[in-house]
Amino acid sequence: MKTTRGKKILGGRYKIVREIARGGFGITYLAEDTQTSHSPCVIKKLDPQNADIETAKILFKREANALFHLQQNQQIPKYFDYFEEEQSYYLVQEYIEGKSLQNLLEKRWPRDKVIIFLREILEILRYLHQINIIHRDVKPSNIMLRKEDRKFVLIDFGAVKQLDSKYFSHHQQSYTTQTMIGTRGYAPEEQMAGRPGYNSDIYGLGMTAIQLLTGIHPRNLRRDTQDKIIWSDEVDVDNLLASILTKMVYSNPDDRYQYVDEILRDLNEITIVDGLINYNDFTTDTEIESPQISELTARPYESESFFKLRYFLIVLGAAGIILVVIEFINPFIRPLYYLHQGNHFLDLRQPEKALDEFQNIITIQPNDAKAWKGRGDALLNLGRLPGALGSYNKALQIEPDNLKALNNKGKVLSKLGKYQEALEAHEKVLKQNNSDVDAWSGKGIAYLSLGQNKEATEAFEKVKQIRPDIPYTWQEIGFTTENLQGPKAARPYFEEALGAFQAYLKQNPQNPIAWTDRGYILQKLNRFPEALDSYQKALEIDKNFYEALIGKGNMLNITGKREEALVAFNRASEIRPDDYLVWYSRGILLAQRFQKHEEALQSFDKAIARRNDFFPAWLYKGIALSELKRYPEALAALDKAKELEPKNPYPWAYRSSVLDSLGKKAEAQESYNKAVELGLPRENLTKN
Repeated sequence: MKTTRGKKILGGRYKIVREIARGGFGITYLAEDTQTSHSPCVIKKLDPQNADIETAKILFKREANALFHLQQNQQIPKYFDYFEEEQSYYLVQEYIEGKSLQNLLEKRWPRDKVIIFLREILEILRYLHQINIIHRDVKPSNIMLRKEDRKFVLIDFGAVKQLDSKYFSHHQQSYTTQTMIGTRGYAPEEQMAGRPGYNSDIYGLGMTAIQLLTGIHPRNLRRDTQDKIIWSDEVDVDNLLASILTKMVYSNPDDRYQYVDEILRDLNEITIVDGLINYNDFTTDTEIESPQISELTARPYESESFFKLRYFLIVLGAAGIILVVIEFINPFIRPLYYLHQGNHFLDLRQPEKALDEFQNIITIQPNDAKAWKGRGDALLNLGRLPGALGSYNKALQIEPDNLKALNNKGKVLSKLGKYQEALEAHEKVLKQNNSDVDAWSGKGIAYLSLGQNKEATEAFEKVKQIRPDIPYTWQEIGFTTENLQGPKAARPYFEEALGAFQAYLKQNPQNPIAWTDRGYILQKLNRFPEALDSYQKALEIDKNFYEALIGKGNMLNITGKREEALVAFNRASEIRPDDYLVWYSRGILLAQRFQKHEEALQSFDKAIARRNDFFPAWLYKGIALSELKRYPEALAALDKAKELEPKNPYPWAYRSSVLDSLGKKAEAQESYNKAVELGLPRENLTKN
């Protein structure tokens, strides 16, 4: 080990500036890298005097390995180096200039800032969990508010644990070690017992957020007899946020959220007004981080000439002026960029990404009607109807004459079964523009849903008079008619849509979205070879077009080419792993064509994790569990499907079979009768 002016040099390049902290497994130093312009870094040294040295070594090497594989995430410290010297172990990582949340607990945080905090950390956890890593020590002292960009950073990966994805499921977990890691109050009991899971991190984050809101340490948190948090009237929390936080910290891991995506979906239903994190809002006399930089940068320039110093100061001053100008115009430019990106992602059928962009605008400009309308469009595409309706209402409060928001509000109201309100929304549009095709189409769909077929037909005729060439209008009319009156009644509208697509593609032959949607219409018309060809043409234009891959997989499945279908679904899952549809389609293929029910079950679980209210995934999960003879779990899944669509006969039918297998004959007969009552033909049911 070298020394320079009395300071230690580690690894031949890292000069120790000062000790930052000591923990159970080692010492953390602030240092500077002498080979990269004396840039600051953090060095962790494994303490060889620790009694549990072998466990410490395992965790230390695991932290180095984890950080090495987490370089893509900008809110995790970067890994720089790992080395051994004089029988000691050292880990070098990025220095984060900022404030630890532990030092920001002096006053309670407002609701909107806590929501922003939750969303950021949840995105980090989603990144970790997708590669089967859990942090196991989420708490205020392991989260930093970075000064540079006001982003939250998750630090201290000494406790991370990689799960075996091959054996991990909601029902069974496989662990590589039983070492107890965690901090009392922030770690749930199953983790302290050596059995951590993904939702152990969720528990720690929930406790941290509650502490930010309430100022109460988890050890002093009050719960009622049902394990729910007891909230003080002084806390800035609404009912929805309170229910989300409560579900994050249930003592029983089965009652807790299982996956990060479930929480993000629920959080997106909450409207925030002021979500900006202002670094200077958080002041404390006990900051540890800020003095570190001054100690590194306040070094003498006795070796530099006066000319070089003056030149440096001139350049620095010019850069400062540029930064000030950029910072001044930034709030005006950023929303325009986010709006462009959001609409671009909607055009590409990527509503999840679009939602993030529109949310960025709302964070900066809470009264931007276009952002709220875009947020509504993204939520509508994701099937999250209450959130979409709330967003459209907000857009219309700001801009009452936004006709697109009014029409889309009408669409949501129809999907929610509020047909009279939907009619009123479309009528408002038509009072201002009697030739609005979307309004006439929406009005016809609402009439059709109300059983007023004559009025619906008149509205659809009006669409044909004004713009018969818009394929998506006829496509939507066809879907609604099919749901209400069956495929035969919908066929003329799908034929209209197909003709419109043919004309459109003559003018726009390089549009993969149009080729994909044409394929779906052909699929509805049972013209499967032509549908497959249409999906293939879309993929010739864009080989990674997600929806075309899904459509191609479905067509290959229908035509019996199961191996090729699985390849298409697997490719789609790589392109968009967070979409529920690909996992559902893959599960159906694995169950029905390959009879691989265990693998199918894993796919259905992934679909449900991404969209918990998706009825078909629950139904087929129940069927797969039944095939595996896991009857109690099958019954629970079918009951969930029944809860989502109580008038659908199929959950009742399969439930009858499961109850019969459990020997519950009377309940089985009751469920069987209910299925028949709801319209399932008796010959379609099998009774033992």
